[in-house]
Amino acid sequence: MFRNETFIVCFTLLLVSGICSGQKTWWGEIACSAGGGGNDIFRFQELVGAGSVTGQGYWTAGLETRRLFGDHFSVETGFLYSHQYYFTSPAPGIEGDDIHGSFGLVTAPVTARIDFLKWFFADAGVVFAVQTSFSDIDNMTGLGAMLGAGIQYRFKSDIFIRLRAYATQYGLLHFMPEDYPRTMLNSGVTLGVGYRFIRLGSCNCPDDKNPVRKFR
Repeated sequence: MFRNETFIVCFTLLLVSGICSGQKTWWGEIACSAGGGGNDIFRFQELVGAGSVTGQGYWTAGLETRRLFGDHFSVETGFLYSHQYYFTSPAPGIEGDDIHGSFGLVTAPVTARIDFLKWFFADAGVVFAVQTSFSDIDNMTGLGAMLGAGIQYRFKSDIFIRLRAYATQYGLLHFMPEDYPRTMLNSGVTLGVGYRFIRLGSCNCPDDKNPVRKFR
């Protein structure tokens, strides 16, 4: 697990450093967000006679950063934690009680975002996940996909608020493979608060070193 987590951290840092070094002066955003929703844990091909897993929802919180490439396109990444709740049930015809459980996930999404109609946006990308605790189901450490859309309003102070609805499919590629692995779908809403900033370089600035605003 530690090797997987190290790989995710190194990959994200390399990506961020790469997209932030293309220009000496650039705009970005940093935000914190929290929310929750429902989860569905399943196999794409369910096994006959196997027990079932029922998702009981999740909550999530984290820190995200975004690099802007003009008025409409940007790349975003970050680190988020989610706590997933579920219960397992025995196979039909087998006696037994439902067993409740939960586990944590640390995720590092990398998404491309398109802004349109001033306040609206849509994004999509990949998600690297590391399961941080033991569970009675398959380990969800691996690679997944994310799709979202929302609305963001920025005040004159460059502080903004953001409401985002999204879906994330975990476990499309397991780093700890099973013979018949389960996957997990999260669908929910997050509320974020953040700040838009400028990283000044030695170019694209007037003589008095004050930045020329490019984003309205």
